[in-house]
Amino acid sequence: MKSIKKIWTNRKQIFEGIKNYLFRRREIEEISRQRMNICMNCPEIDHEGTKCAAPGTQPCCGSCGCSLAFKTRSIDEDNDCPMGYWNNDEMIDNEHYIY
Repeated sequence: MKSIKKIWTNRKQIFEGIKNYLFRRREIEEISRQRMNICMNCPEIDHEGTKCAAPGTQPCCGSCGCSLAFKTRSIDEDNDCPMGYWNNDEMIDNEHYIY
């Protein structure tokens, strides 16, 4: 039940990440690549999927349970790394990003 509540609360960021995963754009893929490089070196990364909010979506963030394939592609202003390794303000020039 806790996972469902977390997914519902973060649905905007999750849907954006899924959309950006399915309809890839060069600038978002570059941001995702930078974030993924950081995540792959994080001690919280879960390659097995035991901490994933949605089973079968690993690798995921062991801290928040988000699938990294989607989390790293969500550029929503509230989608920061829960460990503080990256955030949107540092990685995205919002004035030049077209939504």
